[in-house]
Amino acid sequence: MPRVLGQDPAGIVIAMREFRSGQRPATVMDRIAKGFTEDETQAIAAWLGAQKD
Repeated sequence: MPRVLGQDPAGIVIAMREFRSGQRPATVMDRIAKGFTEDETQAIAAWLGAQKD
């Protein structure tokens, strides 16, 4: 599993959208992603992207 801390927020948002829509295969993340609004997804991605370890 790739580390998400410090990743590009835009890439995280894209991944979450793909999980939510079913475009990206997942065992659990698709269900988790469906629980977040677009605004929440953007906020989560921004926070994760700002983390430096």
